[in-house]
Amino acid sequence: MTEKKVYTSLNLTINLPLEWQEKIKDLALEKQISLSELITDIIGEYLDENITDIKINRLQENYQKLNQRLITLEKKDYSIERLQHRLDIMEKLIASVQNNFTSIPFDQLSYSSMISYEIEDEPDEILTDFLD
Repeated sequence: MTEKKVYTSLNLTINLPLEWQEKIKDLALEKQISLSELITDIIGEYLDENITDIKINRLQENYQKLNQRLITLEKKDYSIERLQHRLDIMEKLIASVQNNFTSIPFDQLSYSSMISYEIEDEPDEILTDFLD
């Protein structure tokens, strides 16, 4: 039967050589844990305590954080893909509109020519043919 450990806070003041302090800080940065967690691990190893539970909990917390970040990034990626698709459609529409305007010579572009162009290509005639 495993016994559940109870953790309480214990504040310590330690005089360490500057070289050791730097090594401890570097090790904490390397492991991406706080100094307090690192010192707890070091003392636990020195006392031959089983600290795997602490490490497992820490790994589970990191996993949950990373999983949440992954979900957020996947949502953003999907949004970017949708926006990219919309942008592609808009680019094609703009290119189509530009082609339509460039197909009419600028010197022939006038209000009356635009009206006659619209009358010739009037889609309403198709819709009203059944009334005759």
